[in-house]
Amino acid sequence: MLSAHWEKKQASLRDLQQQLQQLPGLIADLESLTASLTHLEASFEEVENHLLNLEDLCGQCELERHKHMQSQQLENYKKNKRKELETFKAELDAEHSQKVLEMEQTQQLKLKERQKFFEEAFQQDMEQYLSTGYLQIAERREPMGSMSSMEVNVDMLEQMDLMDISDQEALDVFLNSGGEENTLLSPISGPEASPGQDAVTLQVPTPSQAPATPPSSSSPGTDPASRDPSEGGESPVVQSDEEGVEVDTALATLHSDDSDS
Repeated sequence: MLSAHWEKKQASLRDLQQQLQQLPGLIADLESLTASLTHLEASFEEVENHLLNLEDLCGQCELERHKHMQSQQLENYKKNKRKELETFKAELDAEHSQKVLEMEQTQQLKLKERQKFFEEAFQQDMEQYLSTGYLQIAERREPMGSMSSMEVNVDMLEQMDLMDISDQEALDVFLNSGGEENTLLSPISGPEASPGQDAVTLQVPTPSQAPATPPSSSSPGTDPASRDPSEGGESPVVQSDEEGVEVDTALATLHSDDSDS
């Protein structure tokens, strides 16, 4: 019994000794495992950093792709807007051209109507002058025809320059033919002497009746000899540079009721 007990104890000691002998290898293995774990930890950190960089790169790529898409959309939008702008400009140009053409046509019609109006007024005055020998111009003349689209000043006919006649010989023949029928009329006061109320009578004398004046006096002036003492006014005179034809105009006015009484 005792020997069996000691053998058992001896076997246990041998096992313990063997285990103690294996202990340094176990420690070395543990150290190797610790080093491996440290290396793995560093590798994991590096992989994590690379993953973060990859994520950033993916975000940048997505951003660049989105920017590229937005740029393409912006270019397409600009192209569409340019086309719309060109179309709108073309429409505006066409509309402007049409309005300008209509305005020009309207202006031409107004000018033609105005010219026709003045031609009719001038023709009537000329017919009256050829038939009666004097030109009666009312100070206030009613407008002839429909001239609502413009303001026509008929008194502009009074500013006609009788010197604008290129054919002097035709003027001489005209004055000589009319000299036998027309005489220089002096202003006569009273209702019977005036051709009309607020009217101006223009009498053209013959060259034999016209006084000799210097050629330089081509503008209307005042002649003391042709002034009527009864009226106390001045008579405008139109001079001819070559023939010295003098045109006297006399204002025939009606006396008021007070002057008649």
